[in-house]
Amino acid sequence: MEQNPYDSTPGHETVTPPLFPPRPDLYDEVGWTPHLSRDDAKIARRFWSLPDSLLGRGLGEQSPSLRRTSGEELQAHPLHALARNVYNHMVRDHLKPLAPGDWVQRWAASGLQNQTWSFNDIFGGQGFDLGAITEDPNRVAGQLISAMKVQQLRDALEKRNISNVGTAAQLRQRLRDDKRKIYRKYRVLPRSDLSHWGIQRGDTGKYAIEITDENEIGPLDMYTCAILVSPYNPTYWLSRAYCHYQHAFFDLAVGDAYRAQLLCEVLVDPSCRNRQPGLYTRTWQAVEQHIRARDRDPATGKLYAEVDLLRNLNGINYFGHTLRKAIRHVISLSLAALQCWDDYSIKEKELGKKLHMERDEILSENRYDVMEPIIKLLTPAKSKTAPEYFFYEKRAGNVFGERGYPHDADDKDRSADEFVEKATEIFINQNGSLPWNKCKVHVDNRRNNGAQLSIVATEDIKAKEIIFVEVPPIRGHLNLRKLSKGQIVQPRLRCDNCQRGLPAGHQETYSNGVQQGNLRETCRCISKQMPIAFCPAPNQEDEACAENARARYHFRACGKDWEWLHNAMRPITDELRGTEPKGLYYTHTNEAHTTLLSLLLREVFDITLHRRERDPHLMAHEIDELLVLESPQNWQNQSFPFTLAGNVQVPFDILMQLGVDIFRDLAFDTWVIQLILKKLTAHIVPWDPELRKPTEIINEKKIPKGTIQVTLSGEDEDLAILDPTFHALYLYPGFSLFNHACPKIHNAMWGYDPEVPNRLLVWSTKPIQKGEEIRIPYIHPNDPKATKITLERVLGRPCDCGGPHIHERRPKAAAI
Repeated sequence: MEQNPYDSTPGHETVTPPLFPPRPDLYDEVGWTPHLSRDDAKIARRFWSLPDSLLGRGLGEQSPSLRRTSGEELQAHPLHALARNVYNHMVRDHLKPLAPGDWVQRWAASGLQNQTWSFNDIFGGQGFDLGAITEDPNRVAGQLISAMKVQQLRDALEKRNISNVGTAAQLRQRLRDDKRKIYRKYRVLPRSDLSHWGIQRGDTGKYAIEITDENEIGPLDMYTCAILVSPYNPTYWLSRAYCHYQHAFFDLAVGDAYRAQLLCEVLVDPSCRNRQPGLYTRTWQAVEQHIRARDRDPATGKLYAEVDLLRNLNGINYFGHTLRKAIRHVISLSLAALQCWDDYSIKEKELGKKLHMERDEILSENRYDVMEPIIKLLTPAKSKTAPEYFFYEKRAGNVFGERGYPHDADDKDRSADEFVEKATEIFINQNGSLPWNKCKVHVDNRRNNGAQLSIVATEDIKAKEIIFVEVPPIRGHLNLRKLSKGQIVQPRLRCDNCQRGLPAGHQETYSNGVQQGNLRETCRCISKQMPIAFCPAPNQEDEACAENARARYHFRACGKDWEWLHNAMRPITDELRGTEPKGLYYTHTNEAHTTLLSLLLREVFDITLHRRERDPHLMAHEIDELLVLESPQNWQNQSFPFTLAGNVQVPFDILMQLGVDIFRDLAFDTWVIQLILKKLTAHIVPWDPELRKPTEIINEKKIPKGTIQVTLSGEDEDLAILDPTFHALYLYPGFSLFNHACPKIHNAMWGYDPEVPNRLLVWSTKPIQKGEEIRIPYIHPNDPKATKITLERVLGRPCDCGGPHIHERRPKAAAI
């Protein structure tokens, strides 16, 4: 019987690897917000329509692309209702991305530069019910405060978390004061309470957005408010994405447009529609309610053309095409502006293939023709001629560090006495791993880039004394699965808490223990595809590593399947087919997507979500471990890597697997994610004894043919080179405060504790006097390949240790 060709698998290397890393199979992890009410839909549309209408008028005398020039276009005009103005602006300037230095001029040309709206501009005469915000400040739920009885006053104050102790007159005054605080004040995006760090955010600084009769907001905040009211409407995400693009925040534009694209895929792609129950109905209803929020012409009483179209056979599906085109244009141009050339090329080709209209195909082709020579000109910057770039960085574009994001308060003064004292208290005085205090955090105002935190001795220190000890609060342990002669070789299990090696059979023994209810020394993660294991407890009295982990960092991530995340960071295998010998081979490596920080990012999210149970407004970039680190004002002339997968796709997928609604919870907005990634990039420390030696930067990883791979062992150089560059990364926030000094200048050295493998030690290499700064080498003192570029990339700025610098050393003379 002849075999059906569709029943046979293709031969090896005949299928192109996926363009982006795998995504998790999400189901019911996220609890979506309730369906949108008709009143809320009207409020959301009001926030959106005021700036969007000005955007339409901003085209001036120029003919828009989507114009009523023929009977066909006239009939199609309602189809463009969700994205008409953004699309017309994108098409007008579609050939090249906006240059970062041109955004002010372009923003002025959009018609939105100086436009702001007050509380009355937005809500006046609209008939919106905003609850207590617009209620008479002398009434509570319609009842006069002056007529309320004592118990009613106490109940009302208790609901507001205000003291209800006192006389009736005091209670009434307290309630009136609170009512006046919120009257005609629309506040959203509450900020972290950082008063324990000495950062006082008064009544006006507690929210990122506040609308009053005196305080007006601009287009970006208007779009943000629309999103917060109606988070599943891709129209609002697109409009804010374009607003970010116009302000040259290209990374934020990609984040918003990506979320708009996810919502559109739920609407139009049957394979996505029912994967996460509830999201499809909410997205459909959000778009439907947006169109119906303006349903009749007030002059004639007739339904608008968009509403008539909505009532036809395809409903909201009529409106998706223009919306999706505009989204893809924003993504393509933003990636080009970030110089993410690989991602840009993928998305540009995708734009041409998926949008079957001649006009858009021509736009995409013309742009690619214009961009191709620019790409060829700029790409060599990360070629073999730039050896300071690791392999995982070469695909990445660049985001500048010094420019603050719109909703970041940027009110942290790291040189303030109270901030410095708090840093000393948390990372030195309360450091349980440090049996003595020989140092403190100090401010050095002599640095070239302004005030810089440093560590100074609080007493005289002899040579070879231990000065500082720290265990990592944030860690990323990548499963270093390897191939050897076509077979997967699992790495030796290590304790996730302390990195001690575990004996053979540990997983089987403790998997059985979990089934029997023994969770003191392990957790249910031991049985997962990517097992997380912990050391056996030394005795019944001491805390087990698993208990320590559950107290410090292992929370919502526990028990979930994270194999997809590991696969997003490492080489991917497939089965060799149609040839001999058979076996597994590496098809590609997702390390190329600059995803190396993803496991660390998961830990930051997990810790933040746990702490938000008692501090509901805590922002992820402002947890203690990250707050103490440098921020945009310290990143002058410094750039950070950016890829679509590493900075947007994977972070959002991590959040959703942890149960976060990425459309509604803007405490984890794109700008927060980018700040976290920048802080981690600047301060992560690799755990690998080999990396404490002079190292050679690997910037190329060529994958041998599958038929060759199955003959190689895991130790063969051609195969071992495909191992991820870093498989264990840590953040040590206290250690990060030690500044660098080049050889002959530094007075301390650092390394890992042989007893607790991931416990970091700092010790003196020479006598240090009280009050003297303790400085360590960030680069191995004997590294012969360290260059000025290497040093500046590690430090983020020119070295200020006084020299001679590591790249200026003369080679030792040969012995005679």
